[in-house]
Amino acid sequence: MYELEQSYLERLFKPKSIAVIGASEKHGTVGRAIMENLLGKFRGEIYPVNVKYETVFGLKCYKGVNELPKSPDLAVVAIPAASTPKAIEELCKLGVRVSIVVSAGFKEVGEEGARLEVELVRKARTCGMRVLGPNCLGVYDAWTGVDTIFNPSDRQSKPSPGSVAFLSQSGALGAALLDWLAEAGIGMSKFVSYGNAADIKEWELIEYLARDETTRIISLYVEGVEDGREFLNSLRKAVMAGKPVVVLKGGRTPTGVKAAVSHTGALSSSAEVFLQAVKQAGAIAVDSISDMVGVLKLLEWFEPPKGKSIAIVTNGGGAGVLAVDAVEAEGLKMAVLSKETIESLRRALPSAASTLNPIDILGDAPPERYRVAIDLVVNDINVDSVLIITLMQSPAFDPHKFVELLLDIRNKTTKPMVLVAPGGEYTEKHARIVEKKLRVPYFKSPEEAVKALKLCAEWFEKKMKGTRYS
Repeated sequence: MYELEQSYLERLFKPKSIAVIGASEKHGTVGRAIMENLLGKFRGEIYPVNVKYETVFGLKCYKGVNELPKSPDLAVVAIPAASTPKAIEELCKLGVRVSIVVSAGFKEVGEEGARLEVELVRKARTCGMRVLGPNCLGVYDAWTGVDTIFNPSDRQSKPSPGSVAFLSQSGALGAALLDWLAEAGIGMSKFVSYGNAADIKEWELIEYLARDETTRIISLYVEGVEDGREFLNSLRKAVMAGKPVVVLKGGRTPTGVKAAVSHTGALSSSAEVFLQAVKQAGAIAVDSISDMVGVLKLLEWFEPPKGKSIAIVTNGGGAGVLAVDAVEAEGLKMAVLSKETIESLRRALPSAASTLNPIDILGDAPPERYRVAIDLVVNDINVDSVLIITLMQSPAFDPHKFVELLLDIRNKTTKPMVLVAPGGEYTEKHARIVEKKLRVPYFKSPEEAVKALKLCAEWFEKKMKGTRYS
């Protein structure tokens, strides 16, 4: 049974043909955006279905599902909610076994919508069809070109092919995260907005991704789950497969729980209990979107920290002190540098510099001084990760030279490095350039950077010990 279900899920990401029910050329419509996005990268057959058109973007348009020349591997349903059960019934008769219903207007809107959703699932189960959604964006697979996201491409960025998968109960939040990941240069394997999860559940998707060869990291935004046992089991399976799972929970407060119910009709349990269970299953629980993006950058670009010892290199003493405070507050520790590293730092740095950890290379430090210090500490066996602070307001700091000099070090190490660059417009602009070219995560404050390092270090520690399940 499991293998059969997985073969159905495979068609979500690797279909050879897709029917779009509600396809359109009309500007501002969901049907148009889906067609444009599929035509952009998908190389399989596309069958538009809409009674109003003879052709859509040069393709023959079919008046109804029953007119399709064959059963497509996947159907995307983008029509008013009231019409979806009938469309699903017709797709069943044609032999379609996987559909995505992007339409809203189901249990998230109340009792009548809930009844309609039950009817939708009932129709699908008459033929064994699996349904993703409703009330979702559907799927984006960066490797196969399947893209059912109905946001126009000039407004919605999407990451290039990579190894990070993201599941989202919220379509809008998922779309925003796609923008952030694309901007950061994080490659994506698969994105799934599963909405109300009337049929295909989040745990099924996690289990699929745990076996997916293109996925190395799994992340998800979840408001609530219907089957906590299956959900936690899926997390354990992913962790046992060696894949970090990063979880952001929505609906943590009483008001947030009510918002979650009205958003996707989710059953949101006690946030505290939920998050403790997620952690016990071996996943990484984050508190915010920014925490999630920071952790994903670290896991995508580096190996996880092998321990909790951090070395700090800074051109500002005060920023270094705040970083030390953050390290200790998060339960990490300052690395004790080897005698050889300390002696080498003393020979290489000005006499006024601090060669103990944190290493203060002084406010007049040019990129060359950074290179020497970072090269030494990153190769110190007592250092698990390196936190680099750059106060770019200093006239001695050249961000372009910084990139040039650190590129060789970056290419030779998998030891995690993070960049902290406090400041305004100038700093942020150049810090983004440094991040993109060096693939070193950029944070605006030491606290954010240290928290990301902590979460990744704790995950690796659990992995090495082996997660114990109660």
